[in-house]
Amino acid sequence: MELASPVVVASSPYTATRENIEKCAAQGAGAVVLKSIFEEQVLHQAAAFDYRPQGMGDSGEYLERYLGDAYKLDFLRLIGDARKTGLPVIASVNCVSAGDGWIDYAVAMADAGASALELNIFFQPTDPCRSAQQIECDYAAVVQRVAGAVKIPVSVKLPMRLTNVLAVADALRRCGARGVVLFNRFFEPDIDIERMEFVAGDPFSRASELRNVLRSAALCNAALPELDLAVSTGVHDGAAAVKALLCGARAVQVCSAIHINGYGAIAEIGRFVDEWAERHGFASLDDFRGTMNYGNPGNALFQRVQYMKYFPLKAD
Repeated sequence: MELASPVVVASSPYTATRENIEKCAAQGAGAVVLKSIFEEQVLHQAAAFDYRPQGMGDSGEYLERYLGDAYKLDFLRLIGDARKTGLPVIASVNCVSAGDGWIDYAVAMADAGASALELNIFFQPTDPCRSAQQIECDYAAVVQRVAGAVKIPVSVKLPMRLTNVLAVADALRRCGARGVVLFNRFFEPDIDIERMEFVAGDPFSRASELRNVLRSAALCNAALPELDLAVSTGVHDGAAAVKALLCGARAVQVCSAIHINGYGAIAEIGRFVDEWAERHGFASLDDFRGTMNYGNPGNALFQRVQYMKYFPLKAD
């Protein structure tokens, strides 16, 4: 996909309606990732309304299918509405298992006119007998099936807690993924210690979280240059966007920056990138993208030297 700007609005309430997407377009966004379709939302709605009167044992299955079709239809309408803004539209799919839901939603969204798909995959590791390799094979299986069912580009939004992000990204590439998004920032739970119950944690990122992503981006760009990268989490200003591009990202995804500073944050980040590039004599993003990835001689040595400098064997 050709983007007019590397600033992409992440899947969020800011991409959940045509009105909000038009605001993103007005501020110069390069693309939007639509609010995710969540398979569990269908299941929860069906469970809330489910009843099984005598002689109607399949009512739950029927209701689940009915609610799923209605829920899906809303998202397909949103794709059509979003396309009218002129922005590239990336549909986001989030399912709870390795079942057929990924395929059904992905094909429907591609047919509705989505320019690309972002698969938001996270299988909660709750089984102590199930190895990391087995879970990662499930990721690859989902990608292989979706990429084989649609003709538009497929990217995967990866979880941060992977032992070897390069191995996973390469496996997904070989299964048909065209890109990865680093990283999925989950809504982490907190605990109210007086009521002794789980409560929602802060859903928004902080600028300091960018440092958790830059190393992985620089590694991926050097090792897997054929895989397009988007950096998400911690991109709050133009300087953060430039850092991500220097590490090899083709785009950055923003959400919390909009929450804090409004839709104008999109234009401000784009303007900063353009002015920075001009100030340093770069005619295009490609002139400097990836120049500070891990293919740059000395990067790994520099970071290790700095570690030894700040954390000597003996403290004063």
